[in-house]
Amino acid sequence: MQSLISFYFKLKILVQIDNKYLLRNIIFREMKKIFLLFLFLSINLNSQTNFPKNYFSNPLDIDLILNGTFGELRSSHFHSGLDFKTQFKEGLNIYSAAEGYVSRISIKHGGFGKAIYINHPNGYTTVYAHLKSFNDEIENYIKKLQYEKQTYQIEKYLKKDVLKIKRKQIIGKSGNTGSSSGPHLHFETRKTSNQKALNPKLFDFKIKDNRHPIINSAFIYKIDSLNNYKGPDKIKLKKINDSLYESNTIEASGKVGFGISGFDRQDLAYNKNGIYNYTAFLNNNKSIEFKFDEFYFQESIKIKTLIDYEYYIKNKKRIIKLFKDKGNDLSVYSGNLSGFVDIVGKKSEYLIEISDIAGNKTKIKIPILNSIKETKLKNDENLIESNKKIKNDLDYNFNFKNSKIQIPKNTFLKDVKLNIKNFEDSIKIENPYVPLFKNIKIDFLNNKNSKGDYLAYRNFDGVESFASSKLDNKNYFNLKTKSLGTYFIKTDSINPIIKPNNFNNGDWMSKKELIKFTILDKETGIKSYQVKINDKWILFEYEYKKNELFYRFDSYFKNNRENKIEITVEDMVGNKTEKIFTFYRD
Repeated sequence: MQSLISFYFKLKILVQIDNKYLLRNIIFREMKKIFLLFLFLSINLNSQTNFPKNYFSNPLDIDLILNGTFGELRSSHFHSGLDFKTQFKEGLNIYSAAEGYVSRISIKHGGFGKAIYINHPNGYTTVYAHLKSFNDEIENYIKKLQYEKQTYQIEKYLKKDVLKIKRKQIIGKSGNTGSSSGPHLHFETRKTSNQKALNPKLFDFKIKDNRHPIINSAFIYKIDSLNNYKGPDKIKLKKINDSLYESNTIEASGKVGFGISGFDRQDLAYNKNGIYNYTAFLNNNKSIEFKFDEFYFQESIKIKTLIDYEYYIKNKKRIIKLFKDKGNDLSVYSGNLSGFVDIVGKKSEYLIEISDIAGNKTKIKIPILNSIKETKLKNDENLIESNKKIKNDLDYNFNFKNSKIQIPKNTFLKDVKLNIKNFEDSIKIENPYVPLFKNIKIDFLNNKNSKGDYLAYRNFDGVESFASSKLDNKNYFNLKTKSLGTYFIKTDSINPIIKPNNFNNGDWMSKKELIKFTILDKETGIKSYQVKINDKWILFEYEYKKNELFYRFDSYFKNNRENKIEITVEDMVGNKTEKIFTFYRD
């Protein structure tokens, strides 16, 4: 706009110039600036809604079959990519979807396991996770760093001229590393500038999909004037065909909300995947719409506001709420619609429409008869034995004889009730039906003072786990957590287990490509391990899902006929096991 105004005033001056040649050149130059400005604005606006088609190629050389979809609901986050099946096996070639450069290499025991991030010239980043291995160039680069730092787990960010990648270049082999429950490729597309997760399907990957999403159940909630809700009450549905469900006429009045549970499938897989788009209408007026095109990673925790969290805790099943709960500011919604609807006429119709990104739709028609009854909600005080009301806009500091609890404001996004009780040997912070969106801080005095003491956690199902072994200078265990439950002191005095897996002490290993150990700690878990062969640190990989530690013989191994291997494993509270073995190799 400023450029247009500037051009206007320049034009007033130009018309006073007698030299026509000079006038023509100046006007041409100024018009060129305006044209470039409009071109820039056009590109910028299009980049917000249009994604390049046929730019990214298939990262596998097999048909793309999905094991997981973008935005799919997980226990504490939205799934940030597509999971491609790899024929139930490891070792398939993984290809770069486009030219670019390796911007990041991440190797972790959990999470993505072995992962590569590639930045592309068009402003997008692709991610390839749970790999078994990298190509030779990448493998040699990262292994050198691992040996320099003497660690398997590593996070390395690279400049653009270090590891350049061509389109369809093999970058690694598919695997099952990290927090993966089976062999597959986790593939992501992100915006390079802010690493915002984008649905890879927006880039037109060829995935066969002619199936309509499937509805399991529909529910109605009664809503009061403060947007507190009571329910869910299940609605009986009848399947008319593969794209239409109808319910019997239901009675409702005043403010209500709805929820559904369901899933989506693609042509070549039986997996129950997430649904892409949700839209609802009351009497043809849209009440809410949201879809999974993109989201920021930091907002992913608010998945707990999208679902009926209390219902999930009780039933281990998810209901997607078609209305916005308190604190729900997710970016997946279109417009400012709340999803709440008012039943005021004698008869109404509520319509739910869900669809996948290929355009396959499923509808639910719910006829409503106004029952003309006032909606009164009663607080269910029997859910928990509460003695503390926590206001969302306040910070709280509870100080007991042997413990402290700090709860920052906006931890729960709304006012909640907690049952907080302190005992000599434990502390309870209870309400199983409210999620935490920030860490609370717990300090608990270690009165036992025994070797191997740690702070343990017990959830509402009675399952116990390690919480912390960190002690401050006043002998308090310190913990930041998003988990409510019971915290107490336990002692772990048992050393980790180390056992040879594919050899016996004194064996010949000349014909074996790798050497494996089983390492295990049944109480608090493995904290660290270290292995030396012939007094030299060697890079062993740890597959925690199999309790397996292994090394594939490579150029870093300097072979002796007789070789000494020393292995040290430490658990989370400092118990150590050290063992020495001998193997022979020509």
